Amino acid sequence: MINIRDIRFQILATCAVLIMIGLIFIYNTSATQAIRLERNELYFFIKQFIHVILGFIVLLVAYKIPLEVYRKYVMPIFFLTLILLIVVLFMPGANGAKRWIHLPFVTFQPSELAKFTVVLYLAHYLDKKHDKMWDFMKGFLPASLLVGILASLIIIEPDFGTTTLIVVVAFTMFIVGGARISHILGIVGVVLPVMIAALLAGEYRKARIANFMDPWQDPYGMGYQLIQSLASVGSGGIFGKGIGNSTQKLFFLPEAHTDFIYAIIAEETGLIGASLLFLVIVFLFRKNLQAAFMHEDKFKRLLVFGLSFLIFVQSFVHVFVVMGILPTKGLTLPFVSYGGSALIVTMFFIGVILRSIDEVEKE
Repeated sequence: MINIRDIRFQILATCAVLIMIGLIFIYNTSATQAIRLERNELYFFIKQFIHVILGFIVLLVAYKIPLEVYRKYVMPIFFLTLILLIVVLFMPGANGAKRWIHLPFVTFQPSELAKFTVVLYLAHYLDKKHDKMWDFMKGFLPASLLVGILASLIIIEPDFGTTTLIVVVAFTMFIVGGARISHILGIVGVVLPVMIAALLAGEYRKARIANFMDPWQDPYGMGYQLIQSLASVGSGGIFGKGIGNSTQKLFFLPEAHTDFIYAIIAEETGLIGASLLFLVIVFLFRKNLQAAFMHEDKFKRLLVFGLSFLIFVQSFVHVFVVMGILPTKGLTLPFVSYGGSALIVTMFFIGVILRSIDEVEKE
């Protein structure tokens, strides 16, 4: 017999453990980056600590909101996300990408909101149209087109990693929600060539793929980050060099506190520490799935499943990028990597999941 209160505590405690690990390694890895930017050594740690506080406030707010409220406003949320994804294309760019809206006191990434919007919209749609999902024109196609619009705006930024994440989560929700596999494969047959074409558009992206296949052909250019990541992971061995003893964080591995934080964790804690961290993430996913499938209400079940799967897939991709199994995507490790928008939105997801557990008791 599943104890609902135990699941609620286990989810919250696991998130707290992951956040603590993140703070430790952000403190441990970000000093060199702060020095390079002529900031105080604790600059990134302090900012992340503030993000954690804001994240817990957002979690508590989300916990107080009934899930039906999100469903009531699903289309306004969808159109708000659409507008923000258009607005961000007119914002100043950074490193060739336009992903952030700069406000007086905060920088916001609309693609993070888009993750929630896609999951919310599909949970609502798959429940509402459950009897038409086997009909391509009346069931499957309309939802695919709307999700495709959001994904297209994100890939224009460009943010190929988030686009891929959203597409994978959307197709998985279609499968769980009862869509025909033949319809899904048909759309994949259309979407996949488009995404490959977008990935290969321009010499820069072609070179990026080529250097993923063989980073040593340009070891001081595009292959540099992957080589340094592999060196970091490999040098950790079984037991690691010890907390604080990474050499790759000393100006060798770029983005060590964000996109490649798992490499530093592997270097300092070894195969054992890195494996234990991934097992903690798997444990969180398992508990979130338990929360999802306790619901008889299909909308709530799909909403919690989608959010849970999204967190896990992003973690999975981050780890595989660090190990050179997937091309660099620019995706953070949820709860652990430095990043305000990503952490706060993920904490919002957890607040929604915890609220769903309370609502199971009322069903």
